[in-house]
Amino acid sequence: MEDCEYCKIRSKAVEVLKTEEVVILQENCAEVELDADEIIIKEGSLSSHIGYLKEGLAKIHKRGVKGTDQILKILQPGSYIGMQTVLSSKIHQYSASTIEKSKICYIDITSFKQLITKNADFANELILYLCRDELTYFTRFVNVHQKQIDGRLADTILFFSDEVNKSRKFKIPLKRSDLAALVCSTRESVTRAIRDLSDIGTIKVKGKTFEILNYELLKKISEKG
Repeated sequence: MEDCEYCKIRSKAVEVLKTEEVVILQENCAEVELDADEIIIKEGSLSSHIGYLKEGLAKIHKRGVKGTDQILKILQPGSYIGMQTVLSSKIHQYSASTIEKSKICYIDITSFKQLITKNADFANELILYLCRDELTYFTRFVNVHQKQIDGRLADTILFFSDEVNKSRKFKIPLKRSDLAALVCSTRESVTRAIRDLSDIGTIKVKGKTFEILNYELLKKISEKG
């Protein structure tokens, strides 16, 4: 495992820790490599560790009343997983799974709480992280409930293009059923929306590979919903 002090993907919160506090973090942290579709944390299980996504992509998902999973958001490297449980509950309220091969740092929850208590700057950075994360989710919540399927799908395509891959040609490493769960629709509706966007020359799709042919038009569809 890489030394936490020299980790290139360490969070802003870890950057404010003192040397002796980084040692505490290092001694109570373990790095694990997971393949795609492996569980990071499981809804309903007892919380013992905080997860930190170091490499790869992950999804946060929660089981609904009908027994199907709803994907709440996609996580990129630099994301904490299960931190809400530290402050509010002993039981995980959602699940997290890898989308592709990933590296996760598991941090002992008792040591994590100790660092929050000892270092106010560390606690402040974590609060800022949670606030930014919640505000982003507010925007996503409104979008998935007020936009039509084409607008929601355009949002997701632009997210993977602009934020994840930073390329106009990229892979969305999700099954069509997962893509549907992410945009709050059905697999059939997503397949139809992909075909519609392709037919008007906005995107080109082959399997999981997407290519944006008309970025401005896709952006307009996203904005108008």
